Amino acid sequence: MTPETDSLSSCIEEYTNAVARLRLPRAYRGILSALGQFQTSWKSAHASDAIGALYQGYMDMSFVAFAPAELAEKRLKISLVFLHPTGEFSLWLAAGNREIQKRVSAALKSVPLGQYSLSVLEPGVDAIIAYDLPKPYAFDEPETLNRVLIASAERFTRDMISLTKNI
Repeated sequence: MTPETDSLSSCIEEYTNAVARLRLPRAYRGILSALGQFQTSWKSAHASDAIGALYQGYMDMSFVAFAPAELAEKRLKISLVFLHPTGEFSLWLAAGNREIQKRVSAALKSVPLGQYSLSVLEPGVDAIIAYDLPKPYAFDEPETLNRVLIASAERFTRDMISLTKNI
């Protein structure tokens, strides 16, 4: 059987065995803690930004989204995403809905994007632009990790505001 055709019961049995013998709960808590610390720090440093709740996800992705006024007025937002299958943090420019996503993506095709590239819009893709943060991540040094995440998000946000200013 392939993972797609395994019974749900066998998948759950495998999951509970992995949780019991591995350190999955500690790792998952560490990921969510890093995102929660980022969320708290962002709220403090950028009080005027709209910021969403921490989305824990289904072990596919976990994220925090926020929107400075310059993006919110266009129904755009930035998400700091942790992608569980690859173990990567990624910053996304995302839209309020698929129609806005398509319109903004089309408008950005004529804009020089520098170090960024447009995502291929297909079912399940939420990012207009995704930027993966380089590894390694200092999970054992949460303050250091948070500083890196905040600095990266601030730089990405400035860039996205600049790229979308005429849209």
